[in-house]
Amino acid sequence: MSISITQNSAASAAASSSSTSAASAAGTASLATEQTFLTLLVAQLSNQDPLQPTQGTDFVTQLAQFAQVEQSENQTAQLTSMSSQLSGVSNNETTQLVGQTVTMQGNTVTSNGSIVTPSSVTLGSAAESVTATISDASGMVVRTIQLGSRAAGVVPVPWDGREDSGVAAPAGTYTVNVTATDPAGNAVGVTQSVTGVVQNVSFAQGYAELTLTSGAQAPISELVSVGTPSSTTTSP
Repeated sequence: MSISITQNSAASAAASSSSTSAASAAGTASLATEQTFLTLLVAQLSNQDPLQPTQGTDFVTQLAQFAQVEQSENQTAQLTSMSSQLSGVSNNETTQLVGQTVTMQGNTVTSNGSIVTPSSVTLGSAAESVTATISDASGMVVRTIQLGSRAAGVVPVPWDGREDSGVAAPAGTYTVNVTATDPAGNAVGVTQSVTGVVQNVSFAQGYAELTLTSGAQAPISELVSVGTPSSTTTSP
């Protein structure tokens, strides 16, 4: 709001001192705003030109403006409180995923030599050739699987935990990368996902992030499903 004030330095100092002490005693932004407005209003009445007094309509306008500001502050405080409560409820529900089997976007799997974290890829369109390469923690490719021609949709990656030589790969964490091309040789869009048990839920980044026992991590927004997916038999 705009209030025109003409006053001497003594009145200005008194108004400023009164406003400062009232704001500190109030303890909240809303009360501080009210006290400041009242201080300015009293200062305006005390220092107005007697020959040109402030019109009553000006006061009404100023009071209306103040009421709008106060209402806006109250609404903001209420919305902030509601947002905090909803966030708390959401976080509480997310922690219940710990120990649950979920499928989320990602390409990190683990193998103990015989049991491998289930993984799959979703093809954006039909592909003439689909290839999955499995790399160890150092980036070395240990297995290449040709999945052949596939229709659009979900395609499981059937890695049995063995290297190309047929021996069991050492227990550890591996990365699955899938590429696909259409009959014309153009790349087909792929979205990879892994299935595993949620080991941890973290809120350190300001949002819920899931960590599977395989080591795969993804924000809650990349959660695909909860529960063990239906099995599909696919030959490598």
